[in-house]
Amino acid sequence: MNNLSFPERTCCICKDKKDKKEFFRIVEKNGNYIFDNDQKEQSRGTYICKTQECLQKLSKHKKIKISMEELLKMANLLKKHEKKDYLNILKAMRNSQALSFGINMVLEDIQHIHFIVMAEDIGEKNDRKIVAKAKELGIPYIYHGTKEQLGEVFSKDEITVIAVKNKKIARGLIN
Repeated sequence: MNNLSFPERTCCICKDKKDKKEFFRIVEKNGNYIFDNDQKEQSRGTYICKTQECLQKLSKHKKIKISMEELLKMANLLKKHEKKDYLNILKAMRNSQALSFGINMVLEDIQHIHFIVMAEDIGEKNDRKIVAKAKELGIPYIYHGTKEQLGEVFSKDEITVIAVKNKKIARGLIN
């Protein structure tokens, strides 16, 4: 049996304990905090969960003074990380029968759909069509990524909409 220990840290905002790599690290320099993306600054580090909630609370924290510029760096990394993971989940599911994509196919399968992902740059006409049907049938939907990014899921140039037909998978993506 191999007993490997991983460095564990505590979030200074929510007090959750997790593996070190699941946190942003900030360090104090001249009374202000800076984001230590590489986690190599020679100073005692303070750790923050990689969540929007903890970043928002950090921005209002009275003792930890961090500039908006540093917060923006962390928020951009978080946003990039979330999108990438979400698209990777869809890529992993592309060969299953749980997804359908494209306006026509999604509208054809609409009775069996439990979640819809639309490109942020979807055309106005198609957006209205999909949103109207989703609202009519109570199907949750989000805007996520560009047409090109959604297209990468199925190795296509562009895809405007991807729908999840499996109820359990849809619930997992929503949560």
